[in-house]
Amino acid sequence: MNIVRPTSSCVLMFVLLWSVLLLESNVIAAKKFFGKSRKQLSHFDKHVVATIQTIQGDTYNCVDFYKQPAFDHPLLKNRRFDYQLNSSLQGFKVRAAESDSFGSEPSDIWLNGKGCPIGTVPIRKTTKTDLLKANLDAAVTSNDNSGIRVAVLRSTGDKRYRGAGMYTSVYNHDVQGNQYTSSRFKLNNGPDSIAVGWVVNPSLYHDTNTRLFIYTITKDVHCYNTYCPGFVVTNHEIPLDVILSPVSRRGGPIYEIKFFIMKDHYSGDWVLMFGNHDKVLGFWPRDIFTGLAGFANYAEWGGEIYSPPGTVTPRMGSGCRPYGDPKL
Repeated sequence: MNIVRPTSSCVLMFVLLWSVLLLESNVIAAKKFFGKSRKQLSHFDKHVVATIQTIQGDTYNCVDFYKQPAFDHPLLKNRRFDYQLNSSLQGFKVRAAESDSFGSEPSDIWLNGKGCPIGTVPIRKTTKTDLLKANLDAAVTSNDNSGIRVAVLRSTGDKRYRGAGMYTSVYNHDVQGNQYTSSRFKLNNGPDSIAVGWVVNPSLYHDTNTRLFIYTITKDVHCYNTYCPGFVVTNHEIPLDVILSPVSRRGGPIYEIKFFIMKDHYSGDWVLMFGNHDKVLGFWPRDIFTGLAGFANYAEWGGEIYSPPGTVTPRMGSGCRPYGDPKL
């Protein structure tokens, strides 16, 4: 049997053509998102009350609560919010993670030892390049899943969920370029999805630290953290994309962190809680959703990685393969 093999010149021509098409698509996407990013940056530069730094060197703007990016959402223009969140979840407690050593006190995070002034919230200082990259990453993730791999536990059946949570070990794996690795859980209904967990994403953050993150998808927006309007930050001490430390080591100590998302009885909003003390970081207003304006009908827990097609994928979760199955 004769097998036709492409010549080196054909392969080179294909690679060049693919590169040109990819470059052209990136240029079109960049033009599309440049205007959006410039508008967002203009908002981030306004309403800054103070600028503070974390112990690890990240810079955050302390923004007036009522001037934060969330309230740019057109569906939130006429709704009134209280900085002191009056939630039916006050006092909500779940079993603590057994080895959660993440320092969630202001003195563990900030050089000033106290975080942002009361009445303001920490928003990571952002450049035009940061916003453009975040918008492009969100577009690639939502439109092209060819490089995404997951290992997850999924809910089944026709059920309604008013909340879910996760205890997850925290790791820091070698991730390069446009790759990322994460551990997260999410709640879905129709076009809407909200997710929280930890991620290593050098493309988004310009470093390889393990960070807290959220991801929001509605019929109108999809983005990380506060890069699009929607999620309302209420905690003036713990930022959304804070570095999580220490991290677990293979053969060494294992460190866990706890995340919960619960639907508030009073408002119908989805409230995000974090850490062993169930500190409220903020909430997704019910107004921005269609499906999740009610309950969730699907939940998913597990690991997710992304690597451009044809590249070696980063580790997921603990990075250990299950015993007895060399294919996994």
